[in-house]
Amino acid sequence: MKAGIEGLFDIRVVYKGCDLTNDVSRQDLWRFIEEQDLTFHSLINVAGLDYEGPLNERTIEELDAIIRLNINGTTVMTNRIMKYRNPVKTFRIINVSSLAAYFPMPIKATYAASKRFILDFSRAIGEELRPDNVSVTVLCPGGMPSREDVIASIESQGLMGRLTTKNVGWIAYKTIESALRGKKVYIPGFFNDFLRAAGWFIPSGLLTRIIARRWHAARKKIAVDSLGV
Repeated sequence: MKAGIEGLFDIRVVYKGCDLTNDVSRQDLWRFIEEQDLTFHSLINVAGLDYEGPLNERTIEELDAIIRLNINGTTVMTNRIMKYRNPVKTFRIINVSSLAAYFPMPIKATYAASKRFILDFSRAIGEELRPDNVSVTVLCPGGMPSREDVIASIESQGLMGRLTTKNVGWIAYKTIESALRGKKVYIPGFFNDFLRAAGWFIPSGLLTRIIARRWHAARKKIAVDSLGV
């Protein structure tokens, strides 16, 4: 990938692998940045994790991993990278949240709550850092067909899954475009924006039950499909 990007855009690519849930690995990343004397004018916090399923089926390690990556990782990276920013340029931050941030989400409770944190965190620091020539854009997509298991989960949701899903490349392009315009929140697709607005008018208890039924039905379909029935 490094060689491909360098050849296509005639640039030098510098990279360093890092486990954002691990404090030692993060310290290695900071040392690498300082040794390379790197400066930044943007940050994209795209790393995220979910272990889908009821809370009592998840292990402590799985729940901790979601929180450490989605919440702690995003917060620490955003805080620390400011030390290495290029002071003469507008610093642009893109944080990847989710449409799930707007809803109580049974079966994905910890994940949705972590994405709500990213949404509120991004809005707050966007206002806080605005006087320092920093813009913060938070992306709240619906389905992202990025891996085979994710695609299977989307397909199990039927029409609703198809309506809320957008092409990953298109979302990436539109998100960067939104960030360059200084947009605070970007929700890809009219239908997803409609769902977010519609959620304001439905009582939260009823909305939670509707979402729970949808996810239970989707999980049942995945289980049946895996058995070849």
